[in-house]
Amino acid sequence: MPRWCDCKQPMSLELHSVIFAKKIEVKNVPIFSCMSCSTYEVLEPVKTHLTEYLKTIELSIKDPYQVVMFSDINEVAGLFYDLYKSNVEMDLEKFGSAIEAYKEERINLLLDVYQCAIQMNDEGWMSDTQRRLEQLSKFHFEGHPSQAG
Repeated sequence: MPRWCDCKQPMSLELHSVIFAKKIEVKNVPIFSCMSCSTYEVLEPVKTHLTEYLKTIELSIKDPYQVVMFSDINEVAGLFYDLYKSNVEMDLEKFGSAIEAYKEERINLLLDVYQCAIQMNDEGWMSDTQRRLEQLSKFHFEGHPSQAG
């Protein structure tokens, strides 16, 4: 089922760059965009993390311009990036099935990583892996494709 814009046109799911305060370019942010009215919105499951990240990084900016790959710091964005690398032209219905399969694979991988971190007694690695697992466990693509109809 497609997501509909307020202008009643279908929105497409894409990865875009978000430029913040003309100082930070965050690449690979999953968004819905409308080709008709040029409206876009950040995918809801990553919006909070993106906002928090921008607030945090804004305080520590020393370089005049910084480029960040959001797919490297957010697991949901990473899933979208990996899927787009392998098959860009999927419709939203097929994309939803594929993203759920990728999510399960990633969760299994992270659970293996977490076990390794426990065995090594690496608190930092355990904490990072828990954060990534939480991002994935809260994400369900089925709840996001359609809005207004």
